[in-house]
Amino acid sequence: MLGIFIAFWTKILFRKYDYNFYEILILLCFVMGVGMFLLSVFGLVERLTKLNFLGFGGMSFVAFCIWAMSQFFDKKKNVSCIKALFAYFQGLLTVALFVLLIGHLIDLLILKWIKEIVQY
Repeated sequence: MLGIFIAFWTKILFRKYDYNFYEILILLCFVMGVGMFLLSVFGLVERLTKLNFLGFGGMSFVAFCIWAMSQFFDKKKNVSCIKALFAYFQGLLTVALFVLLIGHLIDLLILKWIKEIVQY
């Protein structure tokens, strides 16, 4: 679900490139899959050595995703890295707000349902 929101912001920020939404989404699925693999390696190392590697793994995951997105669009421009960073964090913010909105709506529906039950 996170990839959909990041792809949306990536499509907006890199609109001069001729990639459609689904191509960007496939890119993000691949990049985030490789990042998850790296994160699992850091988690395994942390579990085996009892040293705190997972925080560094999380930062590496985000850095790898941003780097791969910027390399896909334009390797030579530094602004593509900044756009990728903004798209990634804007996607994180958007998915967090979306989840909070859905949770709030479900809470309102449950409260309405409880009030209807109590009235009977």
